[in-house]
Amino acid sequence: MPSSKHPRIAVIADAHFHDLYADYGFPGIVQGDRRLTFRLLADTARSTRVFNESYFAFHHALDEIAASGIRHVVLLGDYSDDGQVETVKGVKRVLDDYAARFGMRFYATVGNHDIFGAAGRHRAKRFMNEDGSYSILSSDPHMRDRGAHSVIASDRMYCRGYPDGLDAMADFGFFPRPGDLHWETPFGTDGNPAARFYQVQSPDGKTTRSLMDASYLVEPFPGVWLLMIDANVFVPVDGVSPGEAGDLADSTSAGWNAMLTHKRFVLDWMKDIAGRARHEGKCLLAFSHYPVLDPLDATVDDEVALLGRTGMSERIPTRAVAEALIAAGIDIHFSGHLHVNDTARHDNGDRFLINVAMPSLVAFPGAYKVVTVGEQRIDIETVGINAMPLDADLRLAYDKEIVPSRLEAGSLLDVDDYGGFLFEHLAHLVGRRYLKREWPKDITAMIRTLDLDDLAALALIDEPVAAVDAIATLAAARTDAELQQRLAAAGAGAAQLSVTAMEFLADWYRLRMGSELAFDWITRERMASYRAVGQLFADGNWSDTNATQARFALIFRMFWKYASGLPSGNFSIDRMTGAISRIDLRQGEKKTAQQ
Repeated sequence: MPSSKHPRIAVIADAHFHDLYADYGFPGIVQGDRRLTFRLLADTARSTRVFNESYFAFHHALDEIAASGIRHVVLLGDYSDDGQVETVKGVKRVLDDYAARFGMRFYATVGNHDIFGAAGRHRAKRFMNEDGSYSILSSDPHMRDRGAHSVIASDRMYCRGYPDGLDAMADFGFFPRPGDLHWETPFGTDGNPAARFYQVQSPDGKTTRSLMDASYLVEPFPGVWLLMIDANVFVPVDGVSPGEAGDLADSTSAGWNAMLTHKRFVLDWMKDIAGRARHEGKCLLAFSHYPVLDPLDATVDDEVALLGRTGMSERIPTRAVAEALIAAGIDIHFSGHLHVNDTARHDNGDRFLINVAMPSLVAFPGAYKVVTVGEQRIDIETVGINAMPLDADLRLAYDKEIVPSRLEAGSLLDVDDYGGFLFEHLAHLVGRRYLKREWPKDITAMIRTLDLDDLAALALIDEPVAAVDAIATLAAARTDAELQQRLAAAGAGAAQLSVTAMEFLADWYRLRMGSELAFDWITRERMASYRAVGQLFADGNWSDTNATQARFALIFRMFWKYASGLPSGNFSIDRMTGAISRIDLRQGEKKTAQQ
């Protein structure tokens, strides 16, 4: 069992909090004596995260954390919707409330949605009106939208830069506080923003900017150091003068890859901290918004081969990042940003680096983690918020929107709890976003048309089939007797193959984002069917990588890599060896050990 002398730490990533009841200078929707500022369901349907539900998800998670007696909470970046002044104030109101009522202490780091550069940037969002139409709220007074009922300029929508954007969050770790046993930054123990600036150059070396870094180290209770790394990197753009629009490029895609080039001083500081931690017997846990290891089970090469460079593949850190952190002495790092639940490990000789990728509160599978530090191991529990009921006021508002907009909401509004909403939301994104934006048109046409039975038949065709000919070829060449025989040998029958390819792809994304948490949502019968069809493709010898069979073989290979990674739900990390073991927290015992 873990040692009881250390309090537990809850970790929340990517809460993307939108304050439904904040004053954005907009009439909103009046319900009783409250004014509500609802984001459009149409925007949620196209986004990788949900918006209005974030208000309730954040409170629900904090309520559970408080009820379990946890008093230390890490916010792993993107705590706000998009860094809007009023939204960040809303985050502060929530955190102040829990601090006052339960004595909670919060330790935040920034994400790419919370703050931007030195001067900030404009934000614009669509909000629902009483009649179901929408208005645009924008910090840019020149914003125009012909489809909007009105366009309202509001400086409350502006996203601030460093250091102003930290003002509202000053009490949550970014600056020294009474009660901290130790606190420092890469620049020393002075928390003044003026003492925390560094120089960064444009790629051509012609422009140099002075920017603030918000990293800090804190010892909240004896023996544990929380290393909170500001991994936002803003780089001057060649040929654009400071103060002009687009003068800085952010690190939404680059993440830690940019840290190696532009914030080496942070790595030097991390190495110094790691040495001191070992010397003083501290347990060092590192946190930043961006991953330091690939959280997609080494599938990035397959993804690029299948889809080309996608937004997700662009955000995968290189091997050099892992080597740099190992050289700095970092063993365990927690990340957000990608909304992926996963555990990854990299070894170099007798040194190891583990990245615990955190799910978001506002995307499937919707969860936070609880970390318990023991003398020999660290236990990590993943807590889902699936049972949270959906708010009735939101449903009424969505009904108002759907009628005039004719929005196709699919099954989004046919569920009663938050877990079901996120489950359906991800399936909705497959058709409305991923297939349209990322997948090749010929494969997309097949996925929208075929089912698993068709894909099994495709795998049995020995000659390479072009995607444009696949549907016609299947109709003419299907061999049912051979199909049944080989499926039976693979462990599934045709009766289980009525799942459509669209449903399979939705489960593919659920497993990609949730890892083992997705097993709670995908039935064993479906998994058996997927395994059977995947094995048929794996048995094929597809030397022509352009053949449709070879491309679907990649899809199924990625699926099984997502399914077979390291434990990512409830697991334990040996502090000395880095061995990762799945645990049953109800019994407090290890069940299976994996490395």
